[in-house]
Amino acid sequence: SVLMTYDHIEITFSDIEPMPDAFKGTKKGSVFLTPYRVIFVSKGKDAMQSFVMPFYLLKDCEIKQPVFGANYIKGTVKAEAGG
Repeated sequence: SVLMTYDHIEITFSDIEPMPDAFKGTKKGSVFLTPYRVIFVSKGKDAMQSFVMPFYLLKDCEIKQPVFGANYIKGTVKAEAGG
């Protein structure tokens, strides 16, 4: 079941070596929050159509609330074995 949906979301990847082309740049789309994972679905024709982040693979998450900017969540997603 989907608990929440957010549109007009931007996602950016960093600290990936080597950086695959599908992860380069800022991706725009929607996020769906379920009880077990966060699902990002890209808007338009992008090399990365979707990205799934199970909660048990999310580490060091921080909610940032800058004074002059949009709120955002920063964290690390570890790759699942064989994923």
